[in-house]
Amino acid sequence: MTKYHILAAAFYAILTAENFPMLLLHRKELVMAYVIGEECIQCGACEAECPEGAISEVDGLFVIDPAKCQDCGSCEAVCPTGAAHPA
Repeated sequence: MTKYHILAAAFYAILTAENFPMLLLHRKELVMAYVIGEECIQCGACEAECPEGAISEVDGLFVIDPAKCQDCGSCEAVCPTGAAHPA
C-alpha cells in the first residue's frame, strides 16, 4: 500500500461532511478495518459489493471510508487480485 492510498482514504473520511462531526469526537476510535492495496486493478467489484457504501473511487483509485466500513469482508471476497484485505 502506498502513502497515497492511506492519505486518500484519510482525507476522504475527514472531508465527508456527514462524518466530520463524528470524526472529531471519536477520532481515536476510528480504525481502518479493510484497505485496498496496490494490487487493485480498478475493476469496481468491491464498490458494487459493499453493503455499507464505504468504497468509492477517488482520483482513479478505490478507497475505503473507515467511518463506514463494518469489517464484513464482502470486498475481500469479490476482489479478483486480493487487493482488498484487512488492515
